[in-house]
Amino acid sequence: MIIQLLRVLSLMVLLLPCFGQAITLEDYLTEVQTKNGGVKGVKLSSESKELRLSEGSLFFKPSFFLTGEYFDDRRPTNAPTFQGTQTIRHTLRTGLAQNFRTGTRATVSYNYFNTQINGANPAFLPNRQFIDVAPMLELSQSLWRNFLGSEFEANETVVKAQAEAQSFQERFTHKQLLLQAENAYWRLYFAQTSLKVQKESLERAKRLRDWNAGRVRSNLVDSSELLQAEANLQNRELEYQDTLTEIDSALRDFNSIREGTGDVNLEGTKGKDSSYILNATLPAKAKLREDVVAAIASQRAATANAQLGTQRNKPNLELYGSYAMNGRDGKSAADAYDMAATATRPTSVVGVRFSTPLDFGALGDYKRAYAQEVAASEMTSKRKIFEVEREWELLSERFSNFKTRLKLSRELVAIQEKKLLAEKRRYNQGRTTTFQVLQFEQDFANAQLLKLRNERELIAVYNQLKLFSGAANE
Repeated sequence: MIIQLLRVLSLMVLLLPCFGQAITLEDYLTEVQTKNGGVKGVKLSSESKELRLSEGSLFFKPSFFLTGEYFDDRRPTNAPTFQGTQTIRHTLRTGLAQNFRTGTRATVSYNYFNTQINGANPAFLPNRQFIDVAPMLELSQSLWRNFLGSEFEANETVVKAQAEAQSFQERFTHKQLLLQAENAYWRLYFAQTSLKVQKESLERAKRLRDWNAGRVRSNLVDSSELLQAEANLQNRELEYQDTLTEIDSALRDFNSIREGTGDVNLEGTKGKDSSYILNATLPAKAKLREDVVAAIASQRAATANAQLGTQRNKPNLELYGSYAMNGRDGKSAADAYDMAATATRPTSVVGVRFSTPLDFGALGDYKRAYAQEVAASEMTSKRKIFEVEREWELLSERFSNFKTRLKLSRELVAIQEKKLLAEKRRYNQGRTTTFQVLQFEQDFANAQLLKLRNERELIAVYNQLKLFSGAANE
């Protein structure tokens, strides 16, 4: 009685997916992309890195600056009568600055100073409050470190290459997550499909057991025939329960990825079942896969970063100069500016700056270290390209082999079915044994399951090959 109840419950479990939600692969992947936080996060992060690709070029774009300062100086002076006892100055400096690829830095600024001197004798310092205005042009040119803008360009390359590497790596991760979701879909699909095959096998085993039980009761066959049928039925039920366990596990994985709940009844792809894969052709292969592009970009970043570090450790020899037109008025900034515009009171500065690190031993070590980093990045990039090419070749061979195996397994199913039907006819005529029928029935079920496994393996390989659609087809 208990055994019968368990069988009824297992059949009810089998029928549960039929009342679940019907969903195709396309619908499932759409649901994953709209609900799965990890998938959405990776895609959003990749898009954000793409928007940052031009961030490094900001280094060569004009920048606006504004400085305001309040200065209060009450230090003792040598001649308070002339210099006063307190100097208060309000300063405003604003303008534009830009770096050029030649290693030049230019600044155009407007400088405003409002000065008040307290404590001086009015007879000796009648203008104790005045306004200075000074439009100024400043230029500096690197002659050693950052010669011809090498440090500037290296800094730009580092920013761009790092953003590019992260963007393409996350694009590849996004594709991998969708592949993981698709594999979860097919895992559940094939578990459900296998359960249908095993249900048919289980029903055949039950009919055969019942038929032998009747023959034993009629003393037409020995009880060993019934025992063989009972043993076969138990084996089929064990396989059936194992598949139910696999469905439970696959369904949890399936729902976890789509961040949903409930039973589902999978329908394969739109207008197709899993057998579509038999007619699938080898996917097109791009020249570069996203993770390869990311590795190449990382190499560029490492090379540029090494160049940047080398430039930072070089001696700095810089030629600089400035030219300012000055104007002063006791009350009006506009009058001071008009006076400055006459260029009758200019200020000119030309100079040279030099500085250098003194730990030459450490500098030599750093130089070798940067050279090794560049060499290591080149080796890593080349190895990545090599591994991806070998992976494509291996998967292509497996795709061809699995496709051949799937064709053979489909033919085997047809042969095993014909063989089983013929053997059943012989059994009904009393020309063979129960064991032989059971063996043929099991061969037929195994052939069906083998076909499903080959379909699943071929789809898995095909999905891996789709990752090679890559980032660039040129």
